[in-house]
Amino acid sequence: MTDTPEPGELDLDDITLTQRRLALNDRLRASVPPVTGDLARRAADALLRSYLEPPCFAEAVRRLAARHLLVLVGAEETGKRLGGLALLSRMSLAESTITVLSPARTAAELLSGTEYAPGRAYLLHDWIAPGTDRTELVNLARKLAELGSYLVVTRNGVPSRAVEVEQPWAAPDPGELFELCLRTYDLRAGRAPEALARARGRAAELPTPAQVVRLAAGLAPGGRPAGEEVAAWFDTKPAMREVLAAAALAFVQPLPEAAFHAQLGRLDRVWQAHEGGPRLLPGPHPLIAVTGGQAAFRTPEHRGPVLAELAARYGFWLWQPLRAWVRSLPAEGPEVRARAAEGVAALAAHAFREARHELLEVWAAGTAGERLAAADALTHMCADDALVPEALRLALDWAADPGRATTAAAAFGGGLSVRYPDDALRALRRLAGGDGPAAAVAARTLTLLGPATAAATVLRAPRRP
Repeated sequence: MTDTPEPGELDLDDITLTQRRLALNDRLRASVPPVTGDLARRAADALLRSYLEPPCFAEAVRRLAARHLLVLVGAEETGKRLGGLALLSRMSLAESTITVLSPARTAAELLSGTEYAPGRAYLLHDWIAPGTDRTELVNLARKLAELGSYLVVTRNGVPSRAVEVEQPWAAPDPGELFELCLRTYDLRAGRAPEALARARGRAAELPTPAQVVRLAAGLAPGGRPAGEEVAAWFDTKPAMREVLAAAALAFVQPLPEAAFHAQLGRLDRVWQAHEGGPRLLPGPHPLIAVTGGQAAFRTPEHRGPVLAELAARYGFWLWQPLRAWVRSLPAEGPEVRARAAEGVAALAAHAFREARHELLEVWAAGTAGERLAAADALTHMCADDALVPEALRLALDWAADPGRATTAAAAFGGGLSVRYPDDALRALRRLAGGDGPAAAVAARTLTLLGPATAAATVLRAPRRP
């Protein structure tokens, strides 16, 4: 690194910056385990407690038992991961532990570069390999059959030419899943019939199993249906200045009150330049409160539903000025940059394409502050099991792009080193073996993270026969 980094060059010798990024990793490590490694049967059973088999399940059981390899293919968030766990739990195994493999492994690596123990179960969720190879997958099925082992792979998309080992997948009926959740967790007790009827109606319209389960969980004692509160507020068609204030907070909360109003002023200027209309005047807001000098949503869980409603209800005329303002946030200092990274990661859970193409990709090729914001956003995405494979895919894509490789090097030293330690180490070593700023950042990252990451890799490595 240089004493005075050039625009876009990351100065990982900045002690404050390094300590903050390592602290982010520590918080992530304390809350979620690595994605890869061994999953105990007890943990798998807990995940499957409210699982509802879709209509295609029985055929999938038959095909997995016969072929020993099955690739579940379907739309995003249709329950493929739990489907894979449920399928493997039906197989006759020498050991009930399930080994979770990296989604970055190619078909060739699965066939020739992976050691499988006899009578074991393996799961590879959200496969992000660039393509499938029919011959290698069929040969992999034969290899697993010889060992008496089973592998379920899940990927988003449509079936390929490898029809022998692929199974189209679809979500279970949302109404039936909601009723299963009510029975499993005894959520009818103490609930008024009209409240349950409203929840049933909403459940039937939800597009993903995860949303149905979250809706049911909101009925538990102490559960807060934050999504319903936010949707009800948006149904009142609030004034645009109130909508924009909620949108701004979703990307920067929590923030000191004065700093938040300063950012509202900046958003107002961007909004006026794009659209005109009422100015964003400070004042009481039904979703926003100031506590201890910090501006935040009255209920912390409101951030996600606010972003979901913004993505679902509003189009170009709101998002064009809003995204221009969000893109500028990394230049507003370390605190605002850190909040913006978290906000964009939260947006990715509800509008991934918007977050990726309009914000993350732009930041990843931008100034040093923007690159750090992009890398930190991927760390926050790593806290969400539905987003963590996308974070890995993004970082791998950036590593292959000279204009974004330094961002990838920083990202692999963030949350990806916690969730995918093997993949992060391999990517960092490849980048460090090159030249230019990306190599320097990768080498520095390996120095900073090497001992902890190497230890995690050893501890979580799949067991050999």
